[in-house]
Amino acid sequence: MRPHEQLFVPKSTLSLVTLSASPVTIAMTNCLAGYTIIVQHQPKPIDIPYFCQPGFFFNDYQHLHQQGDGNFYLLSALNQTSQQAEARCAFFICADEAQSPHAAPFGSIEFVENFPDTALDEFLFSLIKLVRRLGIKKLRLVNYPHCYAPQQADRLAAMLVDHNFCLIENNQNFFLPISNDHSSRHLVPAESRRLRKCREAGFQFAHWQTPDLTEVIDFLQETRKQQGYRLTVSPERLGDLCRKFPNQFTVFSVKDGTRLAALTITVRVRHDILYNFMPASHTDYQTFSPMVMLIDGIFTYCQQQEIRLFDLGVALDADRQPKPGLIRFKRNLGAKESPKLVFEKLI
Repeated sequence: MRPHEQLFVPKSTLSLVTLSASPVTIAMTNCLAGYTIIVQHQPKPIDIPYFCQPGFFFNDYQHLHQQGDGNFYLLSALNQTSQQAEARCAFFICADEAQSPHAAPFGSIEFVENFPDTALDEFLFSLIKLVRRLGIKKLRLVNYPHCYAPQQADRLAAMLVDHNFCLIENNQNFFLPISNDHSSRHLVPAESRRLRKCREAGFQFAHWQTPDLTEVIDFLQETRKQQGYRLTVSPERLGDLCRKFPNQFTVFSVKDGTRLAALTITVRVRHDILYNFMPASHTDYQTFSPMVMLIDGIFTYCQQQEIRLFDLGVALDADRQPKPGLIRFKRNLGAKESPKLVFEKLI
């Protein structure tokens, strides 16, 4: 079939046609007039329907292609008038589980705010049908934090429950809303004193535009080892991500002279969202807490770049249990909280 060629199948007789690298329509119903649901397996970039608005980087082809060796399935809900996708979901198969994502902070179903509930319901129905047809026993969806798109996140969570998905994780995600008023940061007095102490000691914050990735990764490994942890991403993969996506992966640092006191790798998830992906500070500087200065500098950077949300991530230990000290620190920075949900369904 040619890309975007339509095959209309009543819901009562919904079945999957042969999957290929080209888009294949799998379902249409009368209540979904105006939309076509397309399935693709390992599509080429030119064949993927254009998403109708700026989307999340982790759901874009460039990032999907380097997850799980690029072996993913993509569902898109195509608006027949605009010929643009208004909903999308990519998943990977690992053993007997379909995962969205395979190697990213989130995946799941991304859709525009005015996407109809009837279309979302049919989209989920088609997703489940596809996973069942592939012989997979479990479907796992890691949703984006609610603060990214509150209306869509609420609707999606409710719809997943309606389709008998089980909520297996309900973590709190921490974020700083960015405004032009720097005083809106709401740092607690103790953190304000630490920030002042760093400045008085002559520490310098910098957007490291051409980072030495060997130095960055060595610092991350050293500080993780000091704390009894390992990197959640292999050094090789981390370096590869930074080299492949220099416009999305950005390094910020705080230095004491020429010595690194703290740094982080951030990810530009969307033009208006920045994610604090890989933060670290050296134990020699615990009394200064240079991470406060680092976050303060990135807050200013977000203001300058018209980024509306700085995502500080969850606060979990290696066993994915809440980490009280990290929770307290993020709250002290003035962070607000937002649910980040993980759902599973046995097929």
